Amino acid sequence: MMFSVVTMLIVILGGFLSAHILGLKQAQLVESKAGASDTSRRAISQMTRDIRSAKMWFIGSISGTNFVSITNGLQRGTALALCQTTNGSQFVFYYYDLTYTNNSNGRLMTTSTTNWTPVVLASNLIYGVTNSLCFTAENYNGVSQSSAWNSKSYKNVIHTTLQFQQFQYPTTTVGSNCLYDYYQLDYKSTPHLPE
Repeated sequence: MMFSVVTMLIVILGGFLSAHILGLKQAQLVESKAGASDTSRRAISQMTRDIRSAKMWFIGSISGTNFVSITNGLQRGTALALCQTTNGSQFVFYYYDLTYTNNSNGRLMTTSTTNWTPVVLASNLIYGVTNSLCFTAENYNGVSQSSAWNSKSYKNVIHTTLQFQQFQYPTTTVGSNCLYDYYQLDYKSTPHLPE
């Protein structure tokens, strides 16, 4: 009888312990996904607010403090310049930091002409052929614009694609590449304050 009771207690305690460990692993997984969702939500909300309040905007590339706008050809690039006034005196920039090479991960950055202090909005961005050109000017039908003059029209849309990866289990590394979850945010915004 005592042997049966001890064996049953060991089995019950083992079941409770394994359920607790499984719960801890699931909590890590949910925390990882919630962190990725929170980071992307902050990046999108700030960028969308700036796009909607822009009077002028340009798509191009940025190197240091030098922004180069695409004047001819497909309006698709790694940087977005937004101006809240029509005189073009102060700009807010959103861009991929192409010089940051930490395990081939990049960063989505923002800065402005008032202080040129870059701020990281999101990190661990994947750089591939499609995502290195993340900002695209489109018309209301989703057709990419090929003229800089037409792309700045308030009726047109700025299409943004963000692809990033994050550890699936943040405290557990498996192998040299670890375990990653892949996320993609694809959204469109248009300025609401035309001149």
